[in-house]
Amino acid sequence: MLKEIIVVEGLHDVQKLQSIDPFIECIFTNGSEISPKTIELIKQAQQARGVILFMDPDFPGRKITQTIMALVPNVKVAFIEKQKTISKNGKKVGIEHASKADILEALSHFHSIDESKKLPVITMTELYQLGLCGQPHSFESRAKVSQALHLPPTNAKTLLKWLNMLRISLSQVKEVLL
Repeated sequence: MLKEIIVVEGLHDVQKLQSIDPFIECIFTNGSEISPKTIELIKQAQQARGVILFMDPDFPGRKITQTIMALVPNVKVAFIEKQKTISKNGKKVGIEHASKADILEALSHFHSIDESKKLPVITMTELYQLGLCGQPHSFESRAKVSQALHLPPTNAKTLLKWLNMLRISLSQVKEVLL
């Protein structure tokens, strides 16, 4: 299926992915307190085959993603919508609760972060001009952009951070809004 190694948060996530495809190889961070040994393992995996970060769509998952992205160059990131990862009892959020189809869909739309590709930085003013902040329909517009670009839904400031961090161009954002 994938040549890359998938980095997830916990053992249940690994078990879910391997129930979909027993040949998927994973590293799990064991939560948000990532050990230096785990970071080193992720770096080695990135050099050998590449890694895709696939964390739970919650605050700890985003924090782990940002931590790894800061320490491991040129990683890929896949996002899944929060509502697709809610447990049957509605109390937990996690990759292990998502359906096979939703997981495969998310993994097929990962973002590659190429450090050599430096796009001009998108500014908050440009988000405002596009109606993504400070406008009556900004929430809906951001949701449209997030969904089309396979990003987590966010406020304007965080959307701006993800767009710049993932090297998504202003023209890509404009294309979604047309």
